[in-house]
Amino acid sequence: MTIHQFYQPPLHWQQFEEFAVQLLAEVYDVPTAQQYGRSGQAQHGVDVYGRSRKHGLIAMQCKRLSDRDANNQPYPGGPITREFFFAEAQAIEDFPHAVSIWILVTTARRDTRVQGYAEELNEQWEKNGIDRTATVWSWDDCVSHLNSYPDLRKRYYRDVIQVNSVDDLDQMVLETISMAFNRTAFELPLHIETPDEFLQALQDTQRAVRTGELLDRKSRHVIRKSIGGWRQIHNRDWQAALGKIDKDLRALRAGVEHGLKDGSIRRTSNYLDFADRRKADELEELRSGCVRDLSAVLIEAGLPPI
Repeated sequence: MTIHQFYQPPLHWQQFEEFAVQLLAEVYDVPTAQQYGRSGQAQHGVDVYGRSRKHGLIAMQCKRLSDRDANNQPYPGGPITREFFFAEAQAIEDFPHAVSIWILVTTARRDTRVQGYAEELNEQWEKNGIDRTATVWSWDDCVSHLNSYPDLRKRYYRDVIQVNSVDDLDQMVLETISMAFNRTAFELPLHIETPDEFLQALQDTQRAVRTGELLDRKSRHVIRKSIGGWRQIHNRDWQAALGKIDKDLRALRAGVEHGLKDGSIRRTSNYLDFADRRKADELEELRSGCVRDLSAVLIEAGLPPI
């Protein structure tokens, strides 16, 4: 019996389309598989295409979803409605070459409703004498292909392949959270922090702690992504410690926001100016406590402290 591994979908639609090219090349043995056109050009429901010796021309429409559930997984079915599915299928009628297989490949999880749309479409095509087959590759199907084709797996997920145990997964989450704390918001004294940048840093750090996604400070693009946030930590003691850090970060952010609203914290020359010294000490202790608690977990995990 072979145990298959799950893989997260690519973060960006461009990566997903590039992945689909290689997927088509491997699964249908289409070495000439390529992306069709570019953004802004009429693509007629086709993002990727290639000609198979056995099956003829195969066309793929790529649909990367951004909608995710509490576990950071794409919602089943997502926004793939019957109207969307049939509109995309109709668009390929204007494709300049005869398509024998049309595949909607998506990061959504497998869903019987969407599979039903494909069967309904195939019945319509057969009734109308159209020699073409429609199918849906959900992300579950993509994962199955990744587990079946080692070269494809190594090309896109060679770092993930190095994960051999729950301890490795815990380390990946901890490393991402550690990187999120490596910023001036957790180094400079509070009174020389700029309000907007400080609040943005707290928000980004909370996001990394909760979801495992780390954003670039300037571009706002995701630059690192682990398999979820603190709730995915398997070590119960570490999970509890990180849960407390998440709570304290929320309290720190709320304290600063509330202070700016009620005037106990002022913006002076674009810096935080505390009218209430006791409030400043409370917020400083919350911030320092987050760093101490995280450093303790990192040291126990064999990682460098903050």
